[in-house]
Amino acid sequence: MLDKTTLKDLLRQFNIKGYADPTAKYIDNGKNGKVLKLTIDNFTYEDEFYGGEPYSGNETIWKNGKDIFRCVYWGKVVKGVNFSDIYDFLRKALSKGPDGVLVHRGPSAYVEGDLKYTNSIEGDIEEFRQTEKICMDDKEVYIAYFVGGRVNVQK
Repeated sequence: MLDKTTLKDLLRQFNIKGYADPTAKYIDNGKNGKVLKLTIDNFTYEDEFYGGEPYSGNETIWKNGKDIFRCVYWGKVVKGVNFSDIYDFLRKALSKGPDGVLVHRGPSAYVEGDLKYTNSIEGDIEEFRQTEKICMDDKEVYIAYFVGGRVNVQK
């Protein structure tokens, strides 16, 4: 079994190649959603998502074909806010990566102009609940929830 640090680093590598990268290629999954598939050595990653606003999805990491990590998520930009501006800023925040005890996505805080990204966690890579938010002029304009952790630890 991968140690916590190695699993966290692997997830970070996949995240950089995925939603933090504006050039990442998501393809139609044939079910009204999109999927991104990536491979690093003997690890495979998929990020499958649905929607525009709000959106939802899941991420899975497999080692040699066995699923070892899962995360489900849901998020939205509040009505009346230009979501493309918010998502451009979100990608910048995500490119910074998690800091401290954070497992996933961006740092605990990132600020640019009147936009502020925050990310908080309960738990660790084994089992976590994470919330990210973006505020514009101190008004919340985006929120997303992530729940995940290891899978297939016991048989």
